[in-house]
Amino acid sequence: MKKFKNVDEYIEATASEAQEKLKELRRCLRSILPQADEKIWYGVPFYHLQGELVGFAAYSKHISVGLGAPSLPPDRRQELETMGYRTGQGTIQIRFDQEIPKVVLRKLLLAKIQKQRSAKAAKK
Repeated sequence: MKKFKNVDEYIEATASEAQEKLKELRRCLRSILPQADEKIWYGVPFYHLQGELVGFAAYSKHISVGLGAPSLPPDRRQELETMGYRTGQGTIQIRFDQEIPKVVLRKLLLAKIQKQRSAKAAKK
């Protein structure tokens, strides 16, 4: 596995079909998570803010957004699948010809941040 120094390097190393979608996803995540640390973690771009939040990776026909299981509640999975996305317990597959589900991503990430903050507060 190639070691990437930063997210720009990761995106540049992907297939040309993936690059624009990755750049768009990155802009989306940065707008939702302006204070998050962006870095390469486990070989892919990842965002941390008081813990792990979200990462993404490029594949031959899609990009995958990973929120960590079980961060994709059944109602959100159903919503995304109705919109035409494939999902897992903590992942969303976005084909290159699909729009990024920005509204759903925002809801998922803000809920995850709130859950992390609540868990942290409960430990104190």
